[in-house]
Parts: sequence; C-alpha cells; structure tokens
Amino acid sequence: MIPLFLVATNFYRKCSYIDWHREAAYIDKSLSEPLEYVILKDTPQQGPQSNDCSIFVCAFAEYVSHEIFDISNTLFSVVNHRLRYGALLWNYAIRKQNDGAVSESEATENVTSKHDGFKRSKE
Repeated sequence: MIPLFLVATNFYRKCSYIDWHREAAYIDKSLSEPLEYVILKDTPQQGPQSNDCSIFVCAFAEYVSHEIFDISNTLFSVVNHRLRYGALLWNYAIRKQNDGAVSESEATENVTSKHDGFKRSKE
C-alpha cells in the first residue's frame, strides 16, 4: 500500500534531491514495487494499553530526521522523552513570549478563550 500511496501523491516527482537513475537502490525498479524492509530486534515497543503512540511517532520522526536509524530499546525511555518534549515546548513558549511573537491563530482570534469559550466569526 505504501508504494501505491507514494505514487498517487507524486512523492517521487517531488523528491528532486534523489537521482532516481543513478541511485543503485532504484535502478531497474518500478515505482510501485514493494519497499524492502528489515525487521530489527530490541527496538522500542509501545506497551499494551499504554497510549504512548505519539511519543514513539515523535521520537521516530526525530531520529530519522537526524539520520539515526539504530534505535535501541535500551536507550529509549518514554518518561524521558515526555519530559524532554515538554521542556522543549515550554522553552519555545517562553522564547516566543519574550520575543513578543504572535501566532496566526492569535492574530485572527481563532483560538479558544480561557474565559469566554470559542471565538465566533462576526459574520
């Protein structure tokens, strides 16, 4: 399904940074050919009934964006990642506040007010 989705969304045409005709992994392959995958042992796993999916998705995206593909279960801690992401968001909010930055939603009053509920359009 993933290869078909990538073709349908023109993913391959949008990736100008990959030379499809010179990269060995793509030579003589159809765009809809199934992707190769490797099953790794000792990778971080979400526990049953843990509702930690978002932490795993965020961490995976962060690791891949830094080209870290060896993610060991022994180095991954959901608690530490939650604390770290919370600290990063707090730091971002403080910097934004100190700089006097205004979000698009704040500028157009499309945010939920703490006291008045939802802001409504004045049409």
